[in-house]
Amino acid sequence: MKRNWAAIAVGAPGCLLAAASLVALTMAAFGEHPMWPHAEINLAEAAGSREEAEVVRLIEQGQDPNARYPVRAGFVFDSAVRLTPLEAAVVNGDASIAGQLFARGVALDASSWMALRCFAADSRVAPVLDEHRPAGVTLDCRGTRAPWE
Repeated sequence: MKRNWAAIAVGAPGCLLAAASLVALTMAAFGEHPMWPHAEINLAEAAGSREEAEVVRLIEQGQDPNARYPVRAGFVFDSAVRLTPLEAAVVNGDASIAGQLFARGVALDASSWMALRCFAADSRVAPVLDEHRPAGVTLDCRGTRAPWE
């Protein structure tokens, strides 16, 4: 019995690809995605990645727009942090998401508003924050630190 090594060498890669595809499709049918893993994101990560529709969807599903969430490295900063969704929107200068958050129940006390407003300075988010300034608060950024520091 003589083997045709050239035919085996030509056919082997195609057979391996077909087998790998079959394994991947079978895993996908059971909810496992070996080539495209899916990690759920929380509300602060959605705000940090500028996903406005996802922000709205997560709030409608019950995530609290005033809560602090763990934010993985790369969404907002190079390292992992804990942020509120509004803090993530302010860091990114995303006025649209900040507006959505306020429209869906974000509440700020005077010190939180001051810290975020000072950090926002002249960004596009500043006017949105100004619309939601707590009564009696005047802007004074001396010694104010960002809430995530």
